[in-house]
Amino acid sequence: MIRLFVAIDIPDSIKKRVEGMGGSIPRAYPVPKEQLHLTLKFIGNIESSKLRDIQEGLEEISFQPFILSLRDVGTFPPRGTPRVLWVGIDPQEELCLLRNKIEKTLFTRSIPKEKRKYSPHITLARLQNSPINRLHQFLAGNSLLQSPEFPVDRFGLYSSQLTPKGAIHTVLRTYFSG
Repeated sequence: MIRLFVAIDIPDSIKKRVEGMGGSIPRAYPVPKEQLHLTLKFIGNIESSKLRDIQEGLEEISFQPFILSLRDVGTFPPRGTPRVLWVGIDPQEELCLLRNKIEKTLFTRSIPKEKRKYSPHITLARLQNSPINRLHQFLAGNSLLQSPEFPVDRFGLYSSQLTPKGAIHTVLRTYFSG
């Protein structure tokens, strides 16, 4: 079995702007810089024999380059105890078009469609019963966060190996616009 996801890697200059965010919140565990990415589709665990079919399907996806920026911060879930601190994405139209193409292509290759609404974001930190007042202070203090724009002209298929020290993400293949 292999654990897979499809994502956009963000430029190092943007990663440096958000790296460690949330570290000032008690019981918040920032995502390491090398793991900051924008997930387009979480595939999950599949048989290794299906990998080639998935790679070939993703190769067929055509898209035009587009521009994104990071904007705003928030938490998941929207109600209840927050478990994830995230930064949002702006604008979302071309991103969602690409994501929908990936979703449809993988569905034709027996990968189930995601049932939840797509909420484009980059996970900044994992939260474990962080004090709500400190979390609200952080959200209010970063509510106007906006990064410089950056171009998106590729996405990648990643494997994710879970270890006691956290996940190890490896790019298996990169797919370019055009």
